[in-house]
Amino acid sequence: MPEKKKSQKRKKKASSTAKTSAGTAKKLLVVESPTKAKTIKKYLGRGFEVVASKGHIKDLPKSRLGVDIEHGFEPHYITIKGKSDIIKKLKKLAARASEVYIGSDPDREGEAIAYHVAQEVQKAGQNNVKRVLFYEITKDAVKKAIKEPQEIDMKKVEAQIARRVLDRLVGYKISPLLWKSVRKGLSAGRVQTVALRLLVEREKEIQAFKPQKYWKLYVYFEKDGVRFKAQLPDRIEDREKAEKLKEFAAKSEFRVVAYSKNVKSVSPPPPFKTSTMQQDASNELGFTSRQTMRIAQQLYEGVELPGVGMTGLITYMRTDSVRMADKAVNQAREVIREIFGEEYLPPTPRKFKDKSSAVQGAHEAIRPTDFTVTPESVSAIEKPLQRLYSLIWRRATASQMADARVEVRNVKLQSGELTLVAEGKELVFEGFYRIYGRKPQNVKLPDFSTGETLKPVKVELEERETEPPKRYTEASLIRALEAKGIGRPSTYAPTIATLLDREYVVKEGRALKPTDLGILVADLLIPRFPELFDIGFTARMEEELDKIEEGQKTRLDLLREFYEKFSKELEKVESQIQEMRQQSVQVLDEKCPVCGRPLVIRWGRYGKFIACSGYPECKYTRPIFDVVEGVKCPKCGSDIIRRKSKRGRIYYACSNPECDFYLFNEPVGVKCPKCGYPLMVKVRKGRGKNSKLILRCPECGHEMEMPEDGKEKPTT
Repeated sequence: MPEKKKSQKRKKKASSTAKTSAGTAKKLLVVESPTKAKTIKKYLGRGFEVVASKGHIKDLPKSRLGVDIEHGFEPHYITIKGKSDIIKKLKKLAARASEVYIGSDPDREGEAIAYHVAQEVQKAGQNNVKRVLFYEITKDAVKKAIKEPQEIDMKKVEAQIARRVLDRLVGYKISPLLWKSVRKGLSAGRVQTVALRLLVEREKEIQAFKPQKYWKLYVYFEKDGVRFKAQLPDRIEDREKAEKLKEFAAKSEFRVVAYSKNVKSVSPPPPFKTSTMQQDASNELGFTSRQTMRIAQQLYEGVELPGVGMTGLITYMRTDSVRMADKAVNQAREVIREIFGEEYLPPTPRKFKDKSSAVQGAHEAIRPTDFTVTPESVSAIEKPLQRLYSLIWRRATASQMADARVEVRNVKLQSGELTLVAEGKELVFEGFYRIYGRKPQNVKLPDFSTGETLKPVKVELEERETEPPKRYTEASLIRALEAKGIGRPSTYAPTIATLLDREYVVKEGRALKPTDLGILVADLLIPRFPELFDIGFTARMEEELDKIEEGQKTRLDLLREFYEKFSKELEKVESQIQEMRQQSVQVLDEKCPVCGRPLVIRWGRYGKFIACSGYPECKYTRPIFDVVEGVKCPKCGSDIIRRKSKRGRIYYACSNPECDFYLFNEPVGVKCPKCGYPLMVKVRKGRGKNSKLILRCPECGHEMEMPEDGKEKPTT
């Protein structure tokens, strides 16, 4: 480009900028994330400057309590490290803007961010500050929000501050008790420790469980070319009785004493709220709760669609609501009519009600912002985003589809005092199952007439054992927390993540298993703070926070009531540190090789280790390694032990320090049937609901199935 034209272009741009500064100053919109800013900028155009605060700009200090207990529990907020430049930029832009809009997320956390941003821009002399709420990032929703600005909701801010102070008081007052009695780096939390309690109590139930044998009687019949299975409904707990019943059934003739056939309607579930989305994403896609929320945030803030640009695909993902706006319901019905036909529509739109106790306001369920954007039409986006969007789209669309219809047949057969039952199910109209949920499996059962007789073609006696309760998965723990009123949708993912990060819990497949450390922490804290970590008390505190948001209670009243009891419990427990320290130490029947005092098991930064009870006078220590049961090193024959790298990765190595054998997958003592290698490793194959645990030979790669009963069998 010639220099003259370049100069004219620069002058024109400078003139335009000056005019904007002097006469038509731009409006400023502050949101949380750069992605959200990029999506919204596209809708608002040149009259707006859209910038991101990148989350909270202020928080309580990490190095101290940061709460003035003596003066109304006033929090001492400081600028978060690394946010000074962002605040300077916000102030500079706000000072020359005609108006400032704050569009942080529409929840308590977002309201607190808005409050702190407003404080900073007002320091720059900008008092024309307005709050806007984006429940979805679409052109219409963004422009509507800008046209209908609100004031910052101080009741919501007060509720967030109350929660923050509560959690800080619990965390910063109780965690040091664990540092003094176990080791540094441990933490306690108002919701975290109650969640840990559920996991530990379940683990203790499993450990205490004693299996009992029982038998099930199955009798097979055939009629009209249909073979079906009837069973004795009750389990038989005596082998001799079971054998006699089997013998009796085999030579008996059974009479039909009751038969029914009817069609049942099955209604679709409501659209997702946060907790149900996390549960289904875990069960169907194999996502962690943290991963689900991260991906949902991306879908809400905007993803790049070919030929379209940045587009927000779903409504706000932190919600307790299951209702959809009338406009969304009508669009969903039109899409159903167009894709599936009129028969897949119920006569009238479905309405799902929220819990009356939930603080909702304008929140909706998690749904697509545009139902015409089908999962297939966004196949170009990253796979995890496409999979979660598909799950959300299918659930929301299915919620407005017709009921499925299932024909159910039940028959009761009797011979003497032996009564058998059988049930048949057949899906006669798939309805919402067309796009969502697993269709019920068809089980055929012929028609019967009361009084007719049948003879068995086969009789089976199946020996079983009672099973312990199952460990929680992320999905079932979230369901339990929600059912008990513990925490809120926004707390589930970070709570589980903290339990894993602190190594209070590990994952075995999808199951959450408390570690020895997690069990110890629960055993130390829960009996000493019986009310604080009581499930009912924790749920009531959530209701109290809701009351602050609704204006029925003040933050100060809640904190005073809480701290009056908490401080007394705390004072009592602080006098028990020595007792807690003794409880955390396990004395071994072994003497110190240096000084002869008893050896003990202590907790350190990297887990348990053996030390002299005479510390600090005697500093003898040695590590503890978990021996992998029944597995020997294929190189030298020594035990295989479970170890952890400095970065926290678990691996399996030979216990012989001179041997270099190691594996990253858990080994089992099963000989490879193909090459004869003395061990195989556990590997999870596939994704989501289709994934399964298999055995693989690390030498030749041969794979074997490993079902839940632990009996390995060759793959086909």
